[in-house]
Amino acid sequence: MTVLIRIPAMEADRFRGGDVLPAHRHENAYAAIILTGRYIECGLDGRYDCGPGHIVIHPTYHAHANEFGEGDCEVCNIPLPAGPADETGYGVYATPATDELIRLAEASKHDAALALLEEATTQAPIAPPQWLDEFLALLFCGWRIEAAATACRVSVPHASRVCRRWLGSPPTDIRREAQIRRAIQELRDGASIAETAQLCGFADQPHLTRALKSATGRTPATFRAA
Repeated sequence: MTVLIRIPAMEADRFRGGDVLPAHRHENAYAAIILTGRYIECGLDGRYDCGPGHIVIHPTYHAHANEFGEGDCEVCNIPLPAGPADETGYGVYATPATDELIRLAEASKHDAALALLEEATTQAPIAPPQWLDEFLALLFCGWRIEAAATACRVSVPHASRVCRRWLGSPPTDIRREAQIRRAIQELRDGASIAETAQLCGFADQPHLTRALKSATGRTPATFRAA
């Protein structure tokens, strides 16, 4: 079960070189502004090298892992309104005006979010091994891990090791995260719980309900209502 974390207010976190945060999920949307140091953030969206001047936008219920570099790292976390962050989705951005953004966030987190999305430059993820994208695409289409690995001409142990190292989680967890993310979006878009379970590869409605409650603490009905 992925640990669920909530950032209650604007705060600065400090991490020591070599720290590792295993896969975890944040309940609320937020922006992480890297002030000093570097770290790798990885998950379903890919693997990103984050350093000073980078800002990472996380929509609600985003899951990821973090690997910190050799030196210490300081990060300012700013809770964001769910609307703009969820509409934009996850992304790593670069901006030279981090101090101004922090001051703006102290007055209005909504204005800070809009300013970031209007002015920052999108950063690309680190390019994965050539076979990994195909492997994940097959998993997301319902292929078994063994069959997907064979189709990509890699062994199952190698595929599992690379998936863990590159994305912070084993293939089964990455596939489940893709299902959960799609299910949340389908429910928010108005799909019924039964339709969502079928579209997203869950066995039935109870299976979907158990998966969402385990990941987010919420039932499918609450996502539809929201």
